[in-house]
Amino acid sequence: MLVPEHLAIAIKKIQDTILICAPVISQFAAIGALQAGVGYCKEHLEKIAAVRNLFLEQLDQIRSFCFVPVTDGAFYFLLRFDTNLNPLCVVERLVREHGVAAIPGTAFGMNDGCYIRVAYAALKQSTATEGIGRFVRGVKAVIGS
Repeated sequence: MLVPEHLAIAIKKIQDTILICAPVISQFAAIGALQAGVGYCKEHLEKIAAVRNLFLEQLDQIRSFCFVPVTDGAFYFLLRFDTNLNPLCVVERLVREHGVAAIPGTAFGMNDGCYIRVAYAALKQSTATEGIGRFVRGVKAVIGS
């Protein structure tokens, strides 16, 4: 069967976006990670765990209207709020009014309820303290109880 020329061009365009192996830069990053060893990871995991604990302590302030699921190994929380507010509207207000960014659960297919994702792994202790403080104050003001 002959394929029309415009369809053949489209198929070739699709084909050059399909990866058959990891990009070279990713391969070098993997080699670097293997050479750095477990010690490098352990040091960073301890810092991430400290920030995670800080977040959990602060999130206790909003547990009356916020469900914090138990997580093991994630570097974010996908929080569920007891509200009928649209999560995108909540996130927009958090950014505009409180200077803190989060992602609405709708970006992850969570369309039934108000879910908001808050990541914490890349934060330093001082930045994390400021960020979670703004988030909690913001959520209290926007969703509040």
